[in-house]
Amino acid sequence: MRRLALPIAIAALLALAALVLVDLLAPAAPLTRAEQAAQIAAELRCPDCQALSVAESQTAAAAAIRRQIVALLEAGQTAEQVRQHFVARYGEWILLAPRSALVWLLPALVVLLGTALLAWWLRRGRPVAPPAAQATSDPIRDRIRDRIRDEVERLDA
Repeated sequence: MRRLALPIAIAALLALAALVLVDLLAPAAPLTRAEQAAQIAAELRCPDCQALSVAESQTAAAAAIRRQIVALLEAGQTAEQVRQHFVARYGEWILLAPRSALVWLLPALVVLLGTALLAWWLRRGRPVAPPAAQATSDPIRDRIRDRIRDEVERLDA
């Protein structure tokens, strides 16, 4: 039975991968106007509350934008044209997800730069190798070390 466990597991994984692939490659049914309007409203930021999408917000401004989205779609504009209409009116700020990939990478770059600066600052204060003067023996340090060794030997005796 143990000999069959690995082939059965591999077959199950392949079947699951095939199902996922079929689901991803299957053509999606076209969205209705209401679904398109809801999708666009979920991508736009509410001008009043700013932390919610137009779809989630209950403010009058969000309701007006939702009505305007439906009107623009009924006028024959595509979803991208509707988004572009609001970007032209409010600026890129209105989009909840920025279009530029740089905006998504910027926080990671700032963290990496901060880490590099911190590492540089911490290493700046430390010498890389001990200077030649410290490599030679210091008479005061040697006397203190000898005195400590003598006291420890007396305590052990």
